[in-house]
Amino acid sequence: MDARYHRCIPTESIAMRTFIRSFILLCLALPAFAQAPKKPSDIPVESFFRRAEYSQLQLSPNGKFLAALVPIRGRNNLAVIDLDSKSRTVVTELSTLDVSNFWWVNNGRLCFRVADGQEVTGQFNGRGTYCTDRDGGNVRDLSRVGNLSQARTIDPLARVYDESGEMIVQGRLRSEDSLDVYRFNSRTGRYELLSEDSPGDVRRWVLDWNNVPRVAVSQPLRQTRGTTRAIWYRDGANAKWEKIFETQMTGDHGSKGEMRPLAFDGDNSTLYVSYRSPDRDRAAIYKYDTKARKLGEVIFQHPLIDLEGGLVFDRSQKRLLGIRYDADVPSVAWIDEDMARVQKSIDAAMPKTVNVIVLAADVPDRALVFAHSDRDPGVYYLFDRKAKKMEELVRTRSWLDPNLMAERRFIRYKARDGMEIPAWITVPQGDQKNLPLVVNIHGGPWVRAYSGVEWGRWPDAQFFASRGYVVLEPEPRGSLGFGDKHYTSSFKQWGQAMQDDITDGALYLVKEGLVDKSRMCVFGGSYGGYASAEALAKDPDLWACGVPFVAVTDLTSFQKVTYSDMSAGTDFFQTEFMKMVGDSDADKAMFDKYSPARHADAVKAPVLVAMGSDDVRVPQVHGDDYVSALRSAGKKVEYVVYNGEGHGFNKDENVFDFYKRVEKFLAENLQKK
Repeated sequence: MDARYHRCIPTESIAMRTFIRSFILLCLALPAFAQAPKKPSDIPVESFFRRAEYSQLQLSPNGKFLAALVPIRGRNNLAVIDLDSKSRTVVTELSTLDVSNFWWVNNGRLCFRVADGQEVTGQFNGRGTYCTDRDGGNVRDLSRVGNLSQARTIDPLARVYDESGEMIVQGRLRSEDSLDVYRFNSRTGRYELLSEDSPGDVRRWVLDWNNVPRVAVSQPLRQTRGTTRAIWYRDGANAKWEKIFETQMTGDHGSKGEMRPLAFDGDNSTLYVSYRSPDRDRAAIYKYDTKARKLGEVIFQHPLIDLEGGLVFDRSQKRLLGIRYDADVPSVAWIDEDMARVQKSIDAAMPKTVNVIVLAADVPDRALVFAHSDRDPGVYYLFDRKAKKMEELVRTRSWLDPNLMAERRFIRYKARDGMEIPAWITVPQGDQKNLPLVVNIHGGPWVRAYSGVEWGRWPDAQFFASRGYVVLEPEPRGSLGFGDKHYTSSFKQWGQAMQDDITDGALYLVKEGLVDKSRMCVFGGSYGGYASAEALAKDPDLWACGVPFVAVTDLTSFQKVTYSDMSAGTDFFQTEFMKMVGDSDADKAMFDKYSPARHADAVKAPVLVAMGSDDVRVPQVHGDDYVSALRSAGKKVEYVVYNGEGHGFNKDENVFDFYKRVEKFLAENLQKK
């Protein structure tokens, strides 16, 4: 690929109204190290936490162009590659913001979102949506359409399969309380409302194959108005809406019997849905007959995880090809026999990687293949199905040698009450007995956080393993995706059964002989930070150190601080929080008992605390109060606040600094005694 670029640069003012364009030479390649690392511990911190060379690659509908995120000036920016000429066009050059995601409108036009950072929980803080030609021209600022600046953003629903620049989207242009569907022109900003007679309070829409809104999922944005989620259906554009399903919700998770509409089959009558049957714990994919209003056959189910999406269609034939899912590793169940043969052939050629096939939307004979594994950050290939030929395109992290990476295993262990907890362990190369342990606890806690292939923004597990630590990444009760019981058994269990699940995982590895019980450390952000701090207070003799960051440290403060984004933007703390965590008034004794900031005197191990000065999810006061209590109790604590960072650290210099501090902290406290 040559170095000819055309940039379309959004100015980073609040309005972000103008784009500066210039032709320049730019080399995206990162400088090579003077000497390649010979063992894992030689790999610098920066090598693990440097942004990927290429990420989120997507083929244009005709398969002739490739769009990707690339790191420029310390931020993720958008670039387009012409696969015939191998020339690259850099579309954005942000220096204080990131392009968080993007999508193709047609072969000549894309839209992208801009964010000021990624939370530790994986969410992005959006700062605008833009559309542009693939050469950087004809820019349209979508945040200046209607009252969209107050309505957050728009989400793509469907293409219109021409080069007009139009697309079907959902957004809150009429009301902040309900999504509507629009036919939107990404060039002119003009739009046509397609959901005039909306049933209201809509959270999600499903279109048929003619781009007609036929299914609406409604749930009040303000939960004081009720926690009921309803599914509405109509036979056509002019038909009357009918309620076909209703369920009670807690958080974003329904009770048994919950149904989620996914997509229409090619007959525009059969609906694919995710359904959690009252007689089974995990959601599966079903057919639903909209004429008979009746649930049909099970299409696919899995014994470990909930299935709530992942449908892969062939647009030209209007039929389902397969279902993607992520159990112990990312996988796909191909219904189409030809695609199953293609997958088998590619897997045989590359048996050491998980090989994800993504077909070009309009030319299914051309596909993108992403080959990655627990040890290999990944390589993208262009696959020609007719010629049965694959061409290597780019490597995501070419500076990391897969041979120096650690093995990752999926395990299940039993908590003390008998519940089975899924988890992943990453084991350092070399001797695998009586090793020090880092327990990496995810945020949320109501998320699905881990997979058998972990190469995201922060590849913590491989970094820790390179320094000689076993890494345990559990999905304790409350984590989503592992069934209804796994979720609901977490209610009002912060610091209790949820905490025991984490501790029991560490003790399981001790019993297996893999981990040295005297050298164990807890690490985590957000809820993971809470659980890390709570571990040090609840079981002070068990842990050698702890690293809670952007951490909730006081449950009462978490519920009552009015300037957090969750307090200001939702009524979550007055409704579902009370069911899922508790009420600071009615459950005062429980909140006091399981708030780590109130039990600093019990802590025995050294603590490294980090916060973001601009965190609006868990404000800095949580860190300040916790550290103050630790210092007053005479405990050993290191405290760092990163200016300008929010609920997670995103600036490269801050990410590098944080993990260098963690590296030093672990080395000091997990040495063999």
